Amino acid sequence: MSEKLSTEDVQQAVKRFWSTFQTKSEAALNSFYAPGSTVFQVGMGRTEPGRLGAMRRAREYFQAGTRLDLKLGAIDVFLLGNEAAVASYTFQFEASGRDLGGGKRVDEKLALVRATHVFVRDERAVLRIAHEHLSVPVA
Repeated sequence: MSEKLSTEDVQQAVKRFWSTFQTKSEAALNSFYAPGSTVFQVGMGRTEPGRLGAMRRAREYFQAGTRLDLKLGAIDVFLLGNEAAVASYTFQFEASGRDLGGGKRVDEKLALVRATHVFVRDERAVLRIAHEHLSVPVA
């Protein structure tokens, strides 16, 4: 049986996820997603597999010349027993030199992003993302 899951465990998992994102390691980012996970990315009209989303982010944001800045807001956690939890929070995000493909690079500044992560423990009791939803408010 796993140790009791806590709010702090989930908050730390969110912080590790974004810290890993900022290190620009595709393999490490990919490891956060559970097999079969799904994600809704900002601006996408459909879900995609979590690990595919990680590959897309790596292609767009993990170039050597891309600068990333992220500021997390408060992370609210709802525990779903001892094996799963939902984390909801907001953050600010900036990327300079995001790669859109075809040689096109853009700067991106999102003053407010809303995020929800559903975490589940895997067979080794490691928290993995089962579902992710990112959105921006419509003005």
